[in-house]
Amino acid sequence: MSTASASTSSPAGLRGTASRWQFWVVLLCFGVIAALLLQLSETEDTEVYGLGNTDLDGYAALVSVLEEEGVEIRRAYSAQQAQELMDQDPEAGVVVQMRGFQPDQQFVSQLRDDYAGDRNVLWLSTNTGTLGNLFGLEAGPGPSIPTTGTGTADVLTTGDQCRHPAAAAAESIRAPGESLAASQGCFEVPGSPSGFLLTEVSAGTVFTAPEAFTNQHITAEGNAALALNLLTDGQGAEQQLIWYTPSGADTAEADSTTWASPFEYLPRWFEPLFWWLVVCALIAMFAAGRRYGPVVTEPMPVSVPAGETAAGRGRLYQRANATVASAEALRNAHLLRLARLLRVGRKAPAAAVAAAAAQALGTASGEPADLLAAPAQVRNNRQLVAYAQALSKLEDDVVKAVRVAQQNGEH
Repeated sequence: MSTASASTSSPAGLRGTASRWQFWVVLLCFGVIAALLLQLSETEDTEVYGLGNTDLDGYAALVSVLEEEGVEIRRAYSAQQAQELMDQDPEAGVVVQMRGFQPDQQFVSQLRDDYAGDRNVLWLSTNTGTLGNLFGLEAGPGPSIPTTGTGTADVLTTGDQCRHPAAAAAESIRAPGESLAASQGCFEVPGSPSGFLLTEVSAGTVFTAPEAFTNQHITAEGNAALALNLLTDGQGAEQQLIWYTPSGADTAEADSTTWASPFEYLPRWFEPLFWWLVVCALIAMFAAGRRYGPVVTEPMPVSVPAGETAAGRGRLYQRANATVASAEALRNAHLLRLARLLRVGRKAPAAAVAAAAAQALGTASGEPADLLAAPAQVRNNRQLVAYAQALSKLEDDVVKAVRVAQQNGEH
Protein backbone atom coordinates (compact mmCIF):
# COMPACT_ATOMS: atom_id res chain seq x y z
CA MET A 1 0.00 0.00 0.00
CA SER A 2 2.71 2.50 0.98
CA THR A 3 4.80 1.70 -2.13
CA ALA A 4 1.85 2.28 -4.43
CA SER A 5 0.95 5.50 -2.64
CA ALA A 6 4.52 6.81 -2.93
CA SER A 7 4.75 5.91 -6.61
CA THR A 8 1.48 7.64 -7.45
CA SER A 9 2.25 10.77 -5.43
CA SER A 10 5.74 11.25 -6.87
CA PRO A 11 4.65 12.78 -10.23
CA ALA A 12 2.14 14.97 -8.43
CA GLY A 13 4.87 16.15 -6.08
CA LEU A 14 7.12 16.99 -9.01
CA ARG A 15 4.34 18.97 -10.66
CA GLY A 16 3.71 20.83 -7.45
CA THR A 17 7.39 21.70 -7.11
CA ALA A 18 7.52 22.85 -10.74
CA SER A 19 4.49 25.09 -10.25
CA ARG A 20 6.03 26.66 -7.14
CA TRP A 21 9.29 27.44 -8.99
CA GLN A 22 7.64 28.45 -12.26
CA PHE A 23 7.78 32.21 -11.55
CA TRP A 24 11.47 32.15 -10.64
CA VAL A 25 12.37 30.02 -13.67
CA VAL A 26 10.58 32.45 -15.99
CA LEU A 27 12.25 35.39 -14.25
CA LEU A 28 15.66 33.74 -14.66
CA CYS A 29 15.02 33.15 -18.38
CA PHE A 30 14.08 36.79 -18.86
CA GLY A 31 17.23 37.83 -17.02
CA VAL A 32 19.43 35.65 -19.24
CA ILE A 33 17.76 37.02 -22.39
CA ALA A 34 18.20 40.60 -21.17
CA ALA A 35 21.87 39.96 -20.38
CA LEU A 36 22.45 38.49 -23.85
CA LEU A 37 20.74 41.43 -25.53
CA LEU A 38 22.79 43.86 -23.46
CA GLN A 39 25.98 42.01 -24.35
CA LEU A 40 25.13 42.01 -28.06
CA SER A 41 24.33 45.72 -27.98
CA GLU A 42 27.74 46.55 -26.46
CA THR A 43 30.03 44.85 -28.98
CA GLU A 44 31.76 48.16 -29.67
CA ASP A 45 33.24 48.30 -26.17
CA THR A 46 34.49 44.70 -26.16
CA GLU A 47 36.00 44.26 -29.62
CA VAL A 48 39.75 44.09 -30.09
CA TYR A 49 41.22 47.56 -30.70
CA GLY A 50 37.78 49.05 -29.99
CA LEU A 51 37.83 52.77 -29.32
CA GLY A 52 35.60 52.37 -26.27
CA ASN A 53 37.18 49.13 -25.05
CA THR A 54 38.73 49.57 -21.60
CA ASP A 55 40.26 46.10 -21.51
CA LEU A 56 43.93 45.45 -22.20
CA ASP A 57 43.32 45.02 -25.95
CA GLY A 58 41.31 48.24 -26.37
CA TYR A 59 42.12 51.79 -27.43
CA ALA A 60 40.16 53.64 -24.74
CA ALA A 61 43.26 55.25 -23.18
CA LEU A 62 44.51 56.52 -26.55
CA VAL A 63 41.09 57.90 -27.48
CA SER A 64 40.85 59.69 -24.12
CA VAL A 65 44.17 61.46 -24.71
CA LEU A 66 43.21 62.38 -28.27
CA GLU A 67 39.94 63.90 -27.09
CA GLU A 68 41.83 65.92 -24.48
CA GLU A 69 44.03 67.20 -27.30
CA GLY A 70 40.92 68.41 -29.13
CA VAL A 71 40.73 65.65 -31.72
CA GLU A 72 37.19 64.66 -32.72
CA ILE A 73 36.95 61.02 -33.83
CA ARG A 74 34.18 60.09 -36.27
CA ARG A 75 33.52 56.41 -36.94
CA ALA A 76 32.83 54.88 -40.36
CA TYR A 77 32.07 51.21 -41.10
CA SER A 78 31.84 51.40 -44.90
CA ALA A 79 33.82 53.04 -47.66
CA GLN A 80 30.78 55.05 -48.70
CA GLN A 81 30.33 56.46 -45.20
CA ALA A 82 34.04 57.26 -44.96
CA GLN A 83 33.95 58.98 -48.35
CA GLU A 84 31.04 61.16 -47.24
CA LEU A 85 32.96 62.21 -44.10
CA MET A 86 36.05 62.93 -46.17
CA ASP A 87 34.02 65.13 -48.53
CA GLN A 88 32.61 67.04 -45.57
CA ASP A 89 36.07 67.80 -44.17
CA PRO A 90 38.90 67.71 -46.74
CA GLU A 91 41.51 68.35 -44.02
CA ALA A 92 40.47 65.54 -41.65
CA GLY A 93 42.90 62.68 -41.12
CA VAL A 94 41.88 59.13 -42.02
CA VAL A 95 42.69 55.94 -40.10
CA VAL A 96 42.01 52.67 -41.89
CA GLN A 97 41.89 49.94 -39.25
CA MET A 98 41.77 46.60 -41.08
CA ARG A 99 40.67 43.49 -39.20
CA GLY A 100 39.18 40.92 -41.53
CA PHE A 101 37.87 42.91 -44.49
CA GLN A 102 39.64 45.21 -46.92
CA PRO A 103 38.33 48.29 -48.75
CA ASP A 104 37.68 48.20 -52.47
CA GLN A 105 40.31 49.41 -54.89
CA GLN A 106 38.31 52.49 -55.85
CA PHE A 107 38.45 53.77 -52.28
CA VAL A 108 42.16 52.92 -52.05
CA SER A 109 42.76 54.98 -55.22
CA GLN A 110 40.86 57.86 -53.62
CA LEU A 111 43.11 57.62 -50.57
CA ARG A 112 46.16 57.72 -52.83
CA ASP A 113 44.95 60.97 -54.36
CA ASP A 114 44.12 62.48 -50.97
CA TYR A 115 47.46 61.41 -49.49
CA ALA A 116 49.24 63.02 -52.41
CA GLY A 117 47.19 66.14 -51.67
CA ASP A 118 48.62 66.32 -48.12
CA ARG A 119 45.83 64.44 -46.23
CA ASN A 120 47.08 62.39 -43.29
CA VAL A 121 46.25 58.70 -43.96
CA LEU A 122 47.27 55.94 -41.54
CA TRP A 123 46.78 52.21 -42.09
CA LEU A 124 46.65 49.92 -39.01
CA SER A 125 46.73 46.15 -39.51
CA THR A 126 48.68 43.04 -38.63
CA ASN A 127 47.50 41.26 -41.78
CA THR A 128 50.53 41.98 -43.94
CA GLY A 129 49.32 39.58 -46.63
CA THR A 130 46.21 41.70 -47.25
CA LEU A 131 48.29 44.86 -47.18
CA GLY A 132 50.63 43.34 -49.79
CA ASN A 133 47.64 42.62 -52.04
CA LEU A 134 46.49 46.23 -51.73
CA PHE A 135 49.83 47.94 -52.30
CA GLY A 136 51.39 45.50 -54.77
CA LEU A 137 55.12 45.97 -55.23
CA GLU A 138 55.33 48.84 -52.76
CA ALA A 139 55.22 46.55 -49.69
CA GLY A 140 54.81 42.88 -48.91
CA PRO A 141 54.72 40.52 -45.92
CA GLY A 142 57.79 40.62 -43.69
CA PRO A 143 59.02 38.76 -40.61
CA SER A 144 57.37 38.95 -37.19
CA ILE A 145 58.77 40.97 -34.33
CA PRO A 146 61.09 38.72 -32.30
CA THR A 147 60.18 38.01 -28.69
CA THR A 148 62.11 36.97 -25.61
CA GLY A 149 61.80 33.65 -23.81
CA THR A 150 58.97 35.07 -21.66
CA GLY A 151 56.98 36.16 -24.72
CA THR A 152 57.82 39.88 -24.42
CA ALA A 153 58.49 41.65 -27.71
CA ASP A 154 61.90 43.14 -28.34
CA VAL A 155 62.48 46.87 -28.30
CA LEU A 156 62.84 48.26 -31.82
CA THR A 157 64.60 51.55 -32.45
CA THR A 158 63.90 54.03 -35.19
CA GLY A 159 66.79 52.96 -37.45
CA ASP A 160 69.06 54.76 -39.87
CA GLN A 161 66.67 54.56 -42.81
CA CYS A 162 63.78 56.23 -41.00
CA ARG A 163 62.62 59.57 -42.37
CA HIS A 164 59.25 59.85 -40.67
CA PRO A 165 59.06 62.65 -38.03
CA ALA A 166 56.58 60.72 -35.82
CA ALA A 167 58.98 57.76 -35.58
CA ALA A 168 61.91 60.07 -34.89
CA ALA A 169 59.98 61.61 -31.98
CA ALA A 170 59.19 58.17 -30.54
CA GLU A 171 62.81 56.86 -30.91
CA SER A 172 61.78 53.30 -29.88
CA ILE A 173 58.71 51.11 -29.44
CA ARG A 174 57.84 47.76 -27.88
CA ALA A 175 54.85 45.66 -28.96
CA PRO A 176 54.15 42.35 -30.73
CA GLY A 177 53.25 42.49 -34.40
CA GLU A 178 54.31 41.89 -37.98
CA SER A 179 56.44 43.81 -40.45
CA LEU A 180 56.30 44.85 -44.07
CA ALA A 181 59.05 44.20 -46.58
CA ALA A 182 59.81 47.56 -48.17
CA SER A 183 62.74 49.51 -49.55
CA GLN A 184 62.82 51.84 -46.55
CA GLY A 185 60.92 52.50 -43.34
CA CYS A 186 61.16 52.80 -39.58
CA PHE A 187 61.59 50.33 -36.71
CA GLU A 188 63.53 47.71 -38.58
CA VAL A 189 63.18 44.10 -37.45
CA PRO A 190 66.58 42.73 -36.33
CA GLY A 191 68.08 40.33 -38.84
CA SER A 192 65.87 41.52 -41.68
CA PRO A 193 67.19 44.54 -43.59
CA SER A 194 63.89 45.05 -45.42
CA GLY A 195 61.36 44.36 -42.61
CA PHE A 196 59.85 47.54 -41.14
CA LEU A 197 56.92 48.20 -38.80
CA LEU A 198 56.30 51.68 -40.17
CA THR A 199 56.60 52.47 -43.85
CA GLU A 200 55.15 54.86 -46.36
CA VAL A 201 53.33 53.80 -49.52
CA SER A 202 51.44 55.77 -52.14
CA ALA A 203 48.17 55.43 -50.17
CA GLY A 204 49.52 56.60 -46.79
CA THR A 205 51.56 55.51 -43.80
CA VAL A 206 51.30 51.84 -42.80
CA PHE A 207 51.89 50.60 -39.25
CA THR A 208 51.78 46.83 -38.72
CA ALA A 209 51.98 46.69 -34.92
CA PRO A 210 48.64 48.20 -33.77
CA GLU A 211 49.07 46.31 -30.49
CA ALA A 212 51.44 49.13 -29.49
CA PHE A 213 48.49 51.52 -29.10
CA THR A 214 46.40 49.30 -26.83
CA ASN A 215 45.77 50.02 -23.14
CA GLN A 216 48.33 47.35 -22.25
CA HIS A 217 51.25 48.66 -24.33
CA ILE A 218 50.55 52.38 -24.85
CA THR A 219 52.89 53.40 -22.01
CA ALA A 220 55.82 51.19 -23.12
CA GLU A 221 58.87 52.92 -24.63
CA GLY A 222 57.80 55.58 -27.15
CA ASN A 223 54.47 54.00 -28.11
CA ALA A 224 52.38 56.93 -26.85
CA ALA A 225 54.53 59.51 -28.66
CA LEU A 226 54.33 57.54 -31.89
CA ALA A 227 50.53 57.21 -31.63
CA LEU A 228 49.91 60.90 -30.95
CA ASN A 229 52.23 62.09 -33.71
CA LEU A 230 50.83 59.65 -36.27
CA LEU A 231 47.20 60.40 -35.50
CA THR A 232 47.59 64.19 -35.28
CA ASP A 233 50.25 64.45 -38.01
CA GLY A 234 52.45 66.22 -35.50
CA GLN A 235 50.20 69.30 -35.50
CA GLY A 236 48.68 68.93 -32.03
CA ALA A 237 45.86 71.29 -33.06
CA GLU A 238 42.14 70.69 -33.01
CA GLN A 239 41.11 68.53 -35.96
CA GLN A 240 38.79 65.75 -37.03
CA LEU A 241 39.89 62.14 -37.40
CA ILE A 242 37.90 59.71 -39.54
CA TRP A 243 38.30 56.20 -38.10
CA TYR A 244 37.31 53.80 -40.85
CA THR A 245 36.94 50.06 -40.17
CA PRO A 246 36.23 48.03 -43.34
CA SER A 247 33.38 45.57 -42.91
CA GLY A 248 31.17 43.25 -44.89
CA ALA A 249 29.20 46.27 -46.10
CA ASP A 250 32.11 47.15 -48.40
CA THR A 251 32.02 43.71 -50.00
CA ALA A 252 28.25 43.95 -50.46
CA GLU A 253 28.53 47.39 -52.06
CA ALA A 254 31.34 46.29 -54.36
CA ASP A 255 29.61 43.07 -55.50
CA SER A 256 26.02 44.33 -55.58
CA THR A 257 26.10 44.77 -59.36
CA THR A 258 27.33 41.23 -59.97
CA TRP A 259 25.09 39.37 -57.55
CA ALA A 260 22.49 37.13 -59.15
CA SER A 261 19.05 36.46 -57.75
CA PRO A 262 18.79 33.14 -55.87
CA PHE A 263 15.64 32.34 -57.88
CA GLU A 264 17.75 32.11 -61.04
CA TYR A 265 19.33 28.88 -59.73
CA LEU A 266 16.01 27.15 -59.00
CA PRO A 267 14.37 24.70 -61.45
CA ARG A 268 11.48 25.85 -63.60
CA TRP A 269 8.89 23.82 -61.73
CA PHE A 270 9.67 25.59 -58.43
CA GLU A 271 7.62 28.74 -59.15
CA PRO A 272 4.28 26.98 -60.01
CA LEU A 273 4.81 24.60 -57.10
CA PHE A 274 5.45 27.53 -54.76
CA TRP A 275 2.27 29.37 -55.74
CA TRP A 276 0.26 26.13 -55.59
CA LEU A 277 1.47 25.57 -52.02
CA VAL A 278 0.56 29.17 -51.14
CA VAL A 279 -2.98 28.63 -52.41
CA CYS A 280 -3.25 25.35 -50.47
CA ALA A 281 -2.02 27.08 -47.32
CA LEU A 282 -4.62 29.84 -47.70
CA ILE A 283 -7.40 27.29 -48.18
CA ALA A 284 -6.22 25.34 -45.12
CA MET A 285 -6.10 28.51 -43.04
CA PHE A 286 -9.63 29.42 -44.13
CA ALA A 287 -10.93 25.93 -43.38
CA ALA A 288 -9.25 25.69 -39.98
CA GLY A 289 -10.12 29.23 -38.98
CA ARG A 290 -13.85 29.20 -39.74
CA ARG A 291 -16.15 30.07 -36.85
CA TYR A 292 -17.92 27.20 -35.14
CA GLY A 293 -21.48 27.50 -33.88
CA PRO A 294 -22.59 27.77 -30.24
CA VAL A 295 -22.02 24.90 -27.87
CA VAL A 296 -24.98 22.48 -27.84
CA THR A 297 -25.67 20.54 -24.67
CA GLU A 298 -26.92 16.99 -25.09
CA PRO A 299 -27.97 14.46 -22.47
CA MET A 300 -25.45 11.71 -21.89
CA PRO A 301 -26.61 8.34 -23.15
CA VAL A 302 -25.35 6.60 -20.01
CA SER A 303 -25.67 7.24 -16.30
CA VAL A 304 -22.47 7.53 -14.27
CA PRO A 305 -22.65 6.29 -10.66
CA ALA A 306 -21.83 8.86 -8.02
CA GLY A 307 -19.08 6.62 -6.68
CA GLU A 308 -17.23 6.68 -9.97
CA THR A 309 -17.56 10.47 -10.17
CA ALA A 310 -16.16 10.82 -6.65
CA ALA A 311 -13.30 8.44 -7.45
CA GLY A 312 -12.47 10.35 -10.62
CA ARG A 313 -12.47 13.64 -8.74
CA GLY A 314 -10.21 12.12 -6.13
CA ARG A 315 -7.74 11.01 -8.80
CA LEU A 316 -7.71 14.54 -10.23
CA TYR A 317 -6.93 15.94 -6.78
CA GLN A 318 -4.16 13.38 -6.34
CA ARG A 319 -2.52 14.20 -9.70
CA ALA A 320 -2.60 17.90 -8.86
CA ASN A 321 -1.25 17.26 -5.34
CA ALA A 322 -4.21 19.26 -4.01
CA THR A 323 -4.11 17.93 -0.45
CA VAL A 324 -5.72 21.01 1.12
CA ALA A 325 -8.63 20.96 -1.36
CA SER A 326 -9.11 17.23 -0.81
CA ALA A 327 -9.14 17.68 2.97
CA GLU A 328 -11.69 20.50 2.60
CA ALA A 329 -13.95 18.27 0.49
CA LEU A 330 -13.76 15.47 3.09
CA ARG A 331 -14.54 17.88 5.93
CA ASN A 332 -17.57 19.35 4.11
CA ALA A 333 -18.96 15.85 3.43
CA HIS A 334 -18.57 14.80 7.08
CA LEU A 335 -20.06 18.11 8.28
CA LEU A 336 -23.12 17.58 6.10
CA ARG A 337 -23.71 14.00 7.36
CA LEU A 338 -23.06 14.90 11.02
CA ALA A 339 -25.42 17.91 10.82
CA ARG A 340 -28.17 15.68 9.42
CA LEU A 341 -27.45 12.99 12.03
CA LEU A 342 -27.38 15.42 14.97
CA ARG A 343 -30.35 17.42 13.63
CA VAL A 344 -28.67 20.84 13.87
CA GLY A 345 -29.58 21.95 10.35
CA ARG A 346 -27.74 21.57 7.06
CA LYS A 347 -26.48 25.17 7.18
CA ALA A 348 -25.17 24.95 10.74
CA PRO A 349 -21.61 26.26 11.18
CA ALA A 350 -18.74 23.89 11.95
CA ALA A 351 -18.58 25.09 15.56
CA ALA A 352 -22.25 24.18 16.18
CA VAL A 353 -21.79 20.74 14.63
CA ALA A 354 -18.64 20.17 16.71
CA ALA A 355 -20.48 21.18 19.92
CA ALA A 356 -23.39 18.83 19.13
CA ALA A 357 -20.95 16.00 18.37
CA ALA A 358 -19.11 16.56 21.67
CA GLN A 359 -22.41 16.55 23.56
CA ALA A 360 -23.46 13.30 21.90
CA LEU A 361 -20.12 11.68 22.75
CA GLY A 362 -20.09 13.12 26.25
CA THR A 363 -16.61 14.61 25.78
CA ALA A 364 -15.10 18.05 25.57
CA SER A 365 -15.75 19.95 22.36
CA GLY A 366 -12.06 20.60 21.70
CA GLU A 367 -11.26 17.46 19.71
CA PRO A 368 -14.30 17.58 17.37
CA ALA A 369 -13.78 21.31 16.87
CA ASP A 370 -10.15 20.79 15.85
CA LEU A 371 -11.10 18.10 13.35
CA LEU A 372 -13.99 20.02 11.83
CA ALA A 373 -12.06 23.29 11.55
CA ALA A 374 -10.42 24.42 8.29
CA PRO A 375 -7.73 21.78 7.50
CA ALA A 376 -4.81 24.15 6.96
CA GLN A 377 -2.43 21.73 8.67
CA VAL A 378 -2.80 19.11 5.91
CA ARG A 379 0.25 19.48 3.61
CA ASN A 380 0.99 16.03 2.17
CA ASN A 381 -0.69 12.72 1.38
CA ARG A 382 0.29 11.11 4.67
CA GLN A 383 -1.39 13.88 6.67
CA LEU A 384 -4.43 13.69 4.37
CA VAL A 385 -4.85 9.97 5.06
CA ALA A 386 -4.56 10.52 8.81
CA TYR A 387 -7.06 13.39 8.64
CA ALA A 388 -9.55 11.27 6.67
CA GLN A 389 -9.25 8.40 9.17
CA ALA A 390 -9.82 10.76 12.10
CA LEU A 391 -12.95 12.24 10.45
CA SER A 392 -14.29 8.73 9.71
CA LYS A 393 -13.68 7.64 13.29
CA LEU A 394 -15.42 10.74 14.63
CA GLU A 395 -18.47 10.09 12.46
CA ASP A 396 -18.59 6.39 13.46
CA ASP A 397 -18.41 7.31 17.15
CA VAL A 398 -21.22 9.84 16.78
CA VAL A 399 -23.38 7.31 14.92
CA LYS A 400 -22.90 4.76 17.71
CA ALA A 401 -23.58 7.37 20.40
CA VAL A 402 -26.77 8.51 18.71
CA ARG A 403 -28.02 4.91 18.29
CA VAL A 404 -27.34 4.13 21.97
CA ALA A 405 -29.19 7.29 22.99
CA GLN A 406 -32.16 6.34 20.81
CA GLN A 407 -32.29 2.80 22.25
CA ASN A 408 -32.17 4.12 25.82
CA GLY A 409 -34.94 6.55 25.01
CA GLU A 410 -37.20 3.74 23.74
CA HIS A 411 -36.72 1.73 26.92
